[in-house]
Amino acid sequence: MTRLLFIYVLWNATIVFATSLVYLYFKNAGVSDLNLLVSSLFWPAGALLSLLLMDRKPKIDARILMALGSFMFLAAFALLFLLPPTKELLFVYQFLTGAPCFFFCIPFNTLYFALAKKNAATLSTVYNSMGSLLGLLLPIASGFIAQEFGFNLMFAASAFVFLLPTAAVFMLNPSRFKYDLADSLIKTRGFKTLSFIEGVSTGGAATVVAVISLAYFREPLGLGRFLAATTLFSVVASLIVSRFSDKTRKRKTYIAVFSCLCAIATIAAAFGTNLVAWYGAVGVRNFFLALFIPFTTAILVDSRRNIGKIMVGREWVLNAGKLVGAAAVVSAYLVFPSLYLSLAVVGWLLLLYPVVIELKRKHISVG
Repeated sequence: MTRLLFIYVLWNATIVFATSLVYLYFKNAGVSDLNLLVSSLFWPAGALLSLLLMDRKPKIDARILMALGSFMFLAAFALLFLLPPTKELLFVYQFLTGAPCFFFCIPFNTLYFALAKKNAATLSTVYNSMGSLLGLLLPIASGFIAQEFGFNLMFAASAFVFLLPTAAVFMLNPSRFKYDLADSLIKTRGFKTLSFIEGVSTGGAATVVAVISLAYFREPLGLGRFLAATTLFSVVASLIVSRFSDKTRKRKTYIAVFSCLCAIATIAAAFGTNLVAWYGAVGVRNFFLALFIPFTTAILVDSRRNIGKIMVGREWVLNAGKLVGAAAVVSAYLVFPSLYLSLAVVGWLLLLYPVVIELKRKHISVG
């Protein structure tokens, strides 16, 4: 577990540092809000295609897959360094950074959550909170570099630091990885609708939140400070609640409360049409999202099913949901057009999460 955590910290640190300001870079280069939203279609598309391409292939060392996922990030930032900022480059970047959802994340998740027994929610919180914890400092660091020395230097540095997780994965012991997507989806029975709802709501909302924030922050350092400030209390709160949940095992109560509060906070954010209101709305949404997300993985681990298969099935459905969520916000923006209304379109869906858990009691058991 120590090596896994070290690699995951390294992986997340490079991602948070490198990706925090990408939308701002393209926005300042003249890419429209619509194309920023459209680009979010390419991220889950990259994840889904990589899952399809590797379906039922011969067993391969998980470390090689993880190294390839990290290298794809390296390639994406090398392209940002070498090529001028256009919408087409943004689409390619999103695709390249979506594909590692399979190459790195699924093998890692399988190894990590296989170690979870009586503390699934706590381990899931550590997993999901890592980006937020690192987000307290690293966006400010990348913002400072971009503002003082230019985005090109930041992208070059980002490409370079991805060499670290690319090499670090070979610290792990060899393990062979193979899957059958159809079988994995069967093994995920009862959880697919839940993962789809999560993907549509959180995936669609994340891009809209990022794009709206650009209306208030056009300087790299200012945006970095905003990203840091809005994650300040999430990690501590989620650690406390998930530790308590691991002792009581009353997942259903926490899921019902936090999914509904996250949905309400996301809808409320659609009315945050000035800087102060937006600051507060995003902070509250991030707070409840950080409390909710760990339980979506914890209930999978609690099911005691084959962890490798259920992780593959979950990622397929989750990213299908993200693709639908991205399409929904793009469509909403074209119809209204309003970024704030686009956020409300997908924000309410998490209200359905506890309802679906009740409807799926025949196939899953959530305490």
